[in-house]
Amino acid sequence: MFMSLGFAFQEIMEGTIERTGERFDRPFRFDVAVSTPRVLARVALCDADGTLTIDGLAKHAHATGYLEMSPLVERRIRYVLDFTGDDGVRYRFDGEKRIARPFSPLPKLLKSWTTLPGEVRDARGELWGKAVLRFHLMRDLRELAGSVRVGRHVHQLRAAHV
Repeated sequence: MFMSLGFAFQEIMEGTIERTGERFDRPFRFDVAVSTPRVLARVALCDADGTLTIDGLAKHAHATGYLEMSPLVERRIRYVLDFTGDDGVRYRFDGEKRIARPFSPLPKLLKSWTTLPGEVRDARGELWGKAVLRFHLMRDLRELAGSVRVGRHVHQLRAAHV
């Protein structure tokens, strides 16, 4: 019974990206709805759908992709989001949280859960920029917690900003 439980949630992450060849940071934000039909798996593969904004590249671009979640076994959560920039080119954000061990000091544990380093590459695989995104606990935890759904027939959520 528990093996067929799915779950869904919505998440906002914001931060900055430094474009290759530049020496300043640009704002970067994504707002995604995430869902999977199997919450109890060694690695949960989750669908992601929402919007993504990178200053100078994409404004409220539709983003789709997946999260590969294994926070307890492999201590990582990988985010892969594909989107089309305002220039008409396809891009991919690929980032991975490395989760600290459960008995790590609280500041280290919170930072590993809330900080997402990653890269944006174009369709040819060329690096557009390197990013660091953060989940803001004080501002966004209530919305994230309120969006969590667990059940046998969880329907995919849509991000509020799509």
